[in-house]
Amino acid sequence: LAGLRRRGKIHYVLGTTAGQWAAIIFLAIVLLFAGTLAWHLTGGTADFDGSFNDSIWMSYTLLVDIGTQSGISVNESPIIKFVAGTVSAVGFIYSLTLLGMVVDLLREVLDELKADFSSVPSSGHWLILGWGDKTLLLIDELLASLKAQKGGLCSKRRRIVILADRPVHQMSTEVTMHCRENPLVTSLWAYFFPVIRFRQGLPIDLRELLKVSAPLADDILVTCSSECSSESDQDAITVLLSLGALPQDSKVTGEVWAEMHSKYSARVVKHVLDRAQGVVARQCVNRMLVLRALVPSVGFAYLDMCTFRTGNNLMLHAVPAELRGLPFKDVCLLFPHAVVCGVKRPKSSSAALIPDGSYRLQDTDQLILLGTDSKAATSHLTAVPVKQATAKLSVDGCAGDGLVMPDGQLLLGPMAKGPKVVLMIGCPDDIADILDMLDSLLASGSEVHILSSKTKEARASRIEEHLQASSRSKGFARITVTQYAGETTSKTEMRKLPLGRAYCAMIMAERLQEDETPLAVDSRNLLTAITFRKLLNSDQDPTLSPKTAIALGNAKKKCKLVTELLDPKSEMVLQSNSSVRKQGSFVYSHSKETAVFAMAMECKEKYNIFNRMCDPASGAGCIAAA
Repeated sequence: LAGLRRRGKIHYVLGTTAGQWAAIIFLAIVLLFAGTLAWHLTGGTADFDGSFNDSIWMSYTLLVDIGTQSGISVNESPIIKFVAGTVSAVGFIYSLTLLGMVVDLLREVLDELKADFSSVPSSGHWLILGWGDKTLLLIDELLASLKAQKGGLCSKRRRIVILADRPVHQMSTEVTMHCRENPLVTSLWAYFFPVIRFRQGLPIDLRELLKVSAPLADDILVTCSSECSSESDQDAITVLLSLGALPQDSKVTGEVWAEMHSKYSARVVKHVLDRAQGVVARQCVNRMLVLRALVPSVGFAYLDMCTFRTGNNLMLHAVPAELRGLPFKDVCLLFPHAVVCGVKRPKSSSAALIPDGSYRLQDTDQLILLGTDSKAATSHLTAVPVKQATAKLSVDGCAGDGLVMPDGQLLLGPMAKGPKVVLMIGCPDDIADILDMLDSLLASGSEVHILSSKTKEARASRIEEHLQASSRSKGFARITVTQYAGETTSKTEMRKLPLGRAYCAMIMAERLQEDETPLAVDSRNLLTAITFRKLLNSDQDPTLSPKTAIALGNAKKKCKLVTELLDPKSEMVLQSNSSVRKQGSFVYSHSKETAVFAMAMECKEKYNIFNRMCDPASGAGCIAAA
């Protein structure tokens, strides 16, 4: 063997299936003749003497049948008994080895047949292509939407099919552990008729796509494969190309949704596959996070609306016959269990969702309602109550003139009026988009101070590229940005920020390395939040009374703190830890991104409406605190 190894030949014998079978056959021949020789040397018995014919037959029977030795008389010589027992034992071990190789060969053949011919037959299902950090959260949202459907556990429901390059057992275990309290996953009925089906395979393989019934799926989701924006977007485009390359008689008939990091990549999706639409959920979540800090009630409203799990959902409902022709301002008062958010008119995707109060509803219109269920959307009055209050609401005196202030600020609540100082700890890759949102929502003269472990030059370069791409050579319109470099968990570095003048602070999820886990980012953000809150509280002299502290300017600063968290495990930890929750508000961005993605799958029209409501530039209308 040492010689074969030196000459590089041993792998032909032990490293290949053919070589292993050749070795086992050669060993059988060696054992057969070794047993023949041993029996010949003993002289044999009266029934089987030491001749070559008798010796080779005795050797063969002893090797293949361990019971042959029991036929030898007890009066035979010890040497004959010893040879018979030894050959039988060696033969037994050899037979076990041979049978093991046969079993392995059959298992390989069966596994290949299963891989080639098995499939997940389904139709009208949700098909998830790929596995990422948000897949479990996405399953949560889809299961929540299934719960909202009428019928019990045994009623027919849409299936969720997952195709990813991961072992089926691993995916199944993770889903079961994550959804262990959900009867749609853990009930006995779900064991025999599972709502979620898994298949291991590459989403870019055409054969695998056909085996998970991609052409028959109602909705196909292409999920982010990693947190690296460019790499993930490229992977998503590759999957879309594979979907477009399916055979002519097996083309995709359902909606295709691709989760993208960049809005520029999302614009390419439609050109790659006509039925596909890119979803940049991160933009919506960034706006919610910013609003949660600047106008907390408005931010909370958006965060609550986007998920199925809270029970408050957007709904589209045809205008009831008895309400057709009534002014919009009157119809808004006729739904006691739902909020009328606007009107969706046919062939008017660019029109405002909120019409003039005198607009009379048409039979082709659809009401946009916010409620807990369909019953709330269908339960309405037929006439405006006589004692209905007619008080005029205002956003700090701006009603009638709109929400846009003279300096261009979009004022969504009284709290956001006037110049503000905003602190941002952590610098995500999409920092330029977040600054754009702050620029549109803050008044002239506002300041944004950013503390990050990344270099000032790298951050400034990213922001400058963004401004040049949007032809803004003079910078932002209403805000000035000041950069600080330092450790985000350090009290010393935090003291460099204008804590005494801060209106709000946002602790953003910043990945210091490409392979940094969401849980590691969350741990750092929680440490930063606790340190920041203690630093704010320590600014007040505990020996002073509240009145004296206010008179001396030493009162505790009321600074709204919003912390971004990524991993769903962090959400579970905070639910059982009230002391940490007291540090401020927490936005679980991965969970909310997934909720927006699930909304797109559940109803494309609702997603488009919500997306327009989140974007002031769409002209559709905004939520404001009045």
